[in-house]
Parts: sequence; structure tokens; C-alpha cells
Amino acid sequence: MREKTDMRTPPGILGIAFAVLLMIPAVSAQELVDGGRIDGIIQAARAYGSATMASQPDGNPMVSGRINGIPYSARLRNCVANNCADMNFRVGFLIKPTPELINSWNRDKRFAKAYLDDEGDAILEMDTVLSGGVSLANLHEVFAYWRLTLNQFSTYIGFR
Repeated sequence: MREKTDMRTPPGILGIAFAVLLMIPAVSAQELVDGGRIDGIIQAARAYGSATMASQPDGNPMVSGRINGIPYSARLRNCVANNCADMNFRVGFLIKPTPELINSWNRDKRFAKAYLDDEGDAILEMDTVLSGGVSLANLHEVFAYWRLTLNQFSTYIGFR
């Protein structure tokens, strides 16, 4: 003789499943920013300091900004039909650190790279992908990380 199994779904499971289903439209409806929506990029940049849109010599867009008084550029790259696939943050310092100092930065940091230009000045760069779109929240995180890295690097090389 077999025992009967209660096949009913526990009430808590139904509530959780319903809550998850309600969240799906909100997630999919979230606005994405990509390299063709410059307004979202400039909005995020202005949350961290002054920023204006400019053009690169090739005509592609670029954010020209300042964070904590330090000027930087965020150049949109790999642009096709007014939609750019990625963005390159860049700042140069008129400071000449040793190659060993720059190498130790690159060894210890993950997302931003440093190097010395032809005159031996310190350059810091960071790339981010925009193709396919990113949420505005993600873009704010990118700018927040750029601000953090910019502040750390400027202190690291003795700018501040």
C-alpha cells in the first residue's frame, strides 16, 4: 500500500514565484545606455564632476571632464553609424615617475593601466565596453571606479 503524497505547493513558494514574475518587466524595461546615447554618458559623467561633450579629431564624441580638479577625457571608440562600441578614459600628468613605480601599479591594479608617454610623463587609462548597452546604474559604477582610480593614481605618483 502506497502512501499519498501531498502535491500542493507550499504557500510561501507561490508568493516568491509571484514576486519574481513581477520583477521581470521592471528589469527588462530598464533603460540601457550605449555608444549611440551620449546623453546618458554625459549624465553619468556630471554626477562625478564637470563634464561637457566634445569631438575628437576624427569626429567621434568625447567627454571632456574634471574630477576633483583633475582634467580627463573619455573618448568613445570603435564608432559605426553614430554608435560607439567602447569608451576609453584617459588622463596625463606632467610628472615623470620611474618605470618601476608604473610597473608596480600595473601589477597591483586590475582595471586601469598606467604607462609613460614618449616624454616620460605618467598616463592612466581605463576602458569600458558599451556595445549591447549598459544600465545607467552600471555606467555610474564605471565613473565611480574611474574617480577612485584617478584619485589613487594621482596620490601614488605624487601629484597630490
